[in-house]
Amino acid sequence: MILSYTNFTTQDLRGDSVEQLFTNIEADLRVVDGDRVIYAEVLFPVAELAAELSRWLGASPTRSADFELDSMSFAEKGAVRIVRGDEGWRFGSVFSPDVWGRPLDDGELQAEIREFAARVRSDVTAAGIDPGFLDAENRG
Repeated sequence: MILSYTNFTTQDLRGDSVEQLFTNIEADLRVVDGDRVIYAEVLFPVAELAAELSRWLGASPTRSADFELDSMSFAEKGAVRIVRGDEGWRFGSVFSPDVWGRPLDDGELQAEIREFAARVRSDVTAAGIDPGFLDAENRG
């Protein structure tokens, strides 16, 4: 399972509010499991996803609740979902409801989220933006 992106951009950024940063720091997102595409979206709000995944990951060591991205950029909740099943955690999307990734154990899930969030943080910093808005204590 790989959560990745290409074409990182801040071209539509018109301010430094958290809302502007979350909705206008974008990239072409891909969630893949081997050769199978679970979800792909052009100009996806990757900063918002990284921040919300990190918040969810840090909320509970056992993560009893599933994750559904409630994005400012989408009318529907769940553009990216992580649901716990009997065999482990699975990535999916409300936009492709019948497509799910293979089950991941807790360690695999944590590693994938941390790697994704670290890459977003690095790209935000390289773009000359203070990445502090990605931290839970700086969000509402």
